[in-house]
Amino acid sequence: MQIKTKAIVLRAQDYNENDKLLTLLTKERGLVFAYVFGARKMKSRLSAVCSMLCYGEFVLFENKGKYSVDNAESERLFFGIRQDLEELAYASYFCELCAGIVPAEEPAEEMLRLLLNTLYMLENKKLPQKQLKAVFELRSMCITGYAPDLVACSVCGHYDKAMFWFNLEQGSAVCTECKREGDLQYDMPMQKAVFLAARHIVYAPAEKLFSFKLGEKAAEELSLITEKYTALQTDKVYPTLEFLNSIENTLKQPFDAKEAEQ
Repeated sequence: MQIKTKAIVLRAQDYNENDKLLTLLTKERGLVFAYVFGARKMKSRLSAVCSMLCYGEFVLFENKGKYSVDNAESERLFFGIRQDLEELAYASYFCELCAGIVPAEEPAEEMLRLLLNTLYMLENKKLPQKQLKAVFELRSMCITGYAPDLVACSVCGHYDKAMFWFNLEQGSAVCTECKREGDLQYDMPMQKAVFLAARHIVYAPAEKLFSFKLGEKAAEELSLITEKYTALQTDKVYPTLEFLNSIENTLKQPFDAKEAEQ
């Protein structure tokens, strides 16, 4: 059976001597693993679409639950991201997260739209990278059924407080006034701006998802919370996230000209 679908390549692996195995995020069928026979040959007409971040229209052939790529036309390759190591590390993490949480054989239009919009914002430097990471992590949790309850303080119902505390396991928050002394369940502090940003990410319509901007400190605080929440809810370790963090730690270190000369 032949299937035509919009898709983005999340991962491309060498397979056998001449072939590739693609992990695709597709609009109609969610996560799909598709072979591209002959893609590693010099004159292959499909070699150009066999790279991570390639988005376009794919024509797939399905036979007994296995897929192969019959044809494909790329529409966007995100060249800007490929030329920046840090941006590429972020994009790789987003792709790995998608590959880890999106189910196969189920429509994934919302997740595909989220990934494409996030990559566009990343490539065009529309928002701080930490904020984009937080938006992608938290919204992807909402799409896949792990949405936290951030309407207001889960005890008193107020949302206009100076400080909140987040429970990573339960996915709920309480204000400082309602947090019981010594309560270790609510151990992630959220200043008001961070709480409202997280609340926006969870409940905003897709067209307004990115319509806010945090300062550097607030973006880092939110990114740490969403990172921990994502890891806990999915119960997975993401090597690309570890690589991303190592790059950022390296970039933060001051450059020592004397060490460079040695």
